[in-house]
Amino acid sequence: MPTPTHVLLAPVREGGALVFTHAHDSGISVWMRGLTRSVDESPRPRGVAAPLYGGTLHDLEPLRDFVTDFVEHAVDDPAVRLSPGRIRDTRPIVTRTSSDSVSSRMHFSHRAMSPLDTAGPWDGAAAELLLARVRGQQFRHMGFFATGLPELPADAAPDAMPAAVINRERAEYLAEYLQAPAGQVLHNLRRDRSPEARRG
Repeated sequence: MPTPTHVLLAPVREGGALVFTHAHDSGISVWMRGLTRSVDESPRPRGVAAPLYGGTLHDLEPLRDFVTDFVEHAVDDPAVRLSPGRIRDTRPIVTRTSSDSVSSRMHFSHRAMSPLDTAGPWDGAAAELLLARVRGQQFRHMGFFATGLPELPADAAPDAMPAAVINRERAEYLAEYLQAPAGQVLHNLRRDRSPEARRG
């Protein structure tokens, strides 16, 4: 008897949603559905870079429960063959979003999955997902950036579509990130940098 597929539709405040599914097997599949807020990048990426989308997930609690459920019940023998993602000719999502800057790391905690594994035929850009939480606040909402995720139409069956996949190891790290406090603002991060780093 096939394992039932669990589905989480995570609404995005700016419009659209991220869709997550799992069946306690290879990983958590993720798609986008009707995202409306694309991010203007400067300089514009070249090569095979996909558009960058950003926004706010209304509530991190359902995603936290969904990822925890997968991690706690995942089977040892994956049912789906995953292919490692590969970023070509462009910067990874952390750089494209400036999440690696000092000012960003002072005020936000991040979990970047770059690139994601894939399942099924894949001819697009590397799928990448970055989640961000505001330090010093226990907000229920959470920011995200996404690029290269496939679009999942409302009438499509997820099991029949190519998918970006958060593998089991990454799902474990993601569960830890979602369960941990967002942490305090890192006031000392800037002053701890060396003069050489500050000049850079």
